[in-house]
Amino acid sequence: MQTAVQRVVKEGRKYGVGAMVVSQRPSEVDSTILSQCGTIIALRLSNARDQGHVTSAAADNLAGLLSLLPVLRNGEAIIVGEAVPLPMRALVELPRYRPESTDPSVVGDAQPGGWDRKQEESADYEDVVIRWRSQDASSKRTVADPQ
Repeated sequence: MQTAVQRVVKEGRKYGVGAMVVSQRPSEVDSTILSQCGTIIALRLSNARDQGHVTSAAADNLAGLLSLLPVLRNGEAIIVGEAVPLPMRALVELPRYRPESTDPSVVGDAQPGGWDRKQEESADYEDVVIRWRSQDASSKRTVADPQ
């Protein structure tokens, strides 16, 4: 499959065939395929391997600009290549209805738990430490035992 995609990308231009390669992990895209991309639109990348792969596919003098990839905001992109007269930073309009894939809330009074809440009862880890050190799975205390 990869060989077929490489061939289409390499030889497709002479037949008027274009390709758009979209990936969240550019380091997994073959370097032959990535090198055939005339324009690169790169959003925030925090993985050093992904950053290096994108930087190697762009012109040599753009490494400084592409070093900004880890600090881009949501929806902000760096565009380099044939589609733009100069390399640029751009904001991509975010969709009106975002997918429900946000991180869970772990703080706040509206949440069932919350790291910022005051604990109502003190934690007693003595029994846990004793069982851990003795490698004894059975405890001599129950949760209701006030001891």
